[in-house]
Amino acid sequence: MNVITGISTPVNIKRPVITIGTFDGLHLGHQAIFDVMKQAAREYHTQTVVVTFNPHPRLVLGQQVYLLNTRAEKKALLAEMGIDHMVEIDFTPEFAKFTAEEFIDMVVSNLNPKMMVIGYDHGFGRGRSGNINHLHRSAGKYDYELKQVDELVVDGEKVSSSVVRWLLQEGQVMQASRLLGRRYEITGQVVRGNQIGRLIGYPTANLYLEDDNKLIPAMGVYASKVYFKNRTFNGMTNIGMRPTINAYKLTIETNIFDFDEDIYYESLTIQLVKRIRNEKKFGNLDLLKSQLKQDSITATGILSAAD
Repeated sequence: MNVITGISTPVNIKRPVITIGTFDGLHLGHQAIFDVMKQAAREYHTQTVVVTFNPHPRLVLGQQVYLLNTRAEKKALLAEMGIDHMVEIDFTPEFAKFTAEEFIDMVVSNLNPKMMVIGYDHGFGRGRSGNINHLHRSAGKYDYELKQVDELVVDGEKVSSSVVRWLLQEGQVMQASRLLGRRYEITGQVVRGNQIGRLIGYPTANLYLEDDNKLIPAMGVYASKVYFKNRTFNGMTNIGMRPTINAYKLTIETNIFDFDEDIYYESLTIQLVKRIRNEKKFGNLDLLKSQLKQDSITATGILSAAD
């Protein structure tokens, strides 16, 4: 996938099929838009372009939002989903002042699309004042087709980034995965911990995340898939404060089953498959060790049934 930074001048792509949005999560609703785009691009013998923003607009506007995808994850997923080009606009306070008309004129005049595909609730421009009517008027001016993709509902749940965030914050990772179309992933660098896990026979890889805005699901113990250097392992992941050892600092640590390698300062990706239990404080390390043994049995059963 080709990555284009900014869109202040004409882009040399012959009348592409485009879409515009933040696309945090790249969930099934977003993928439905991409499927329409790719089909249209095949029919018109052209390419697909996703116009998106960095940072997330809400962060620039002083609103708190926890991201389902980091910048690197978004790029990798868009490429995996078969998008030809990503145009990344630097979202600044000055850019946030663009009116809907100014924003659309900038995008359309520089991309000259054959078709624009948008979601059912698409808003843009200052205060998200732009809507489908603005796009219809622009379509007449710039001679492009406009297609709106309907709302997607899965298992009775509207598919949206907000719903996915809520499910993850509730620890409902399996439900979130159904809306994402894949398991929720966390990637980080393995750093040294206090070695308590190794002391009791359950060594863990402790993850450091570079992006403070990455959404961390509810605290607890999860059955997890672990990806390291193109290899896949089963494991169990604890997200929490480690109250048994009075740590009280949020950590993400994974015990990788049947694994004994030095991976400090390496990159590791975990997929959360299912939440097993809440985090709790144990009276001593022996009780913690006993619970971890049971957790590993539970996680192994869950993962053996997972694809």
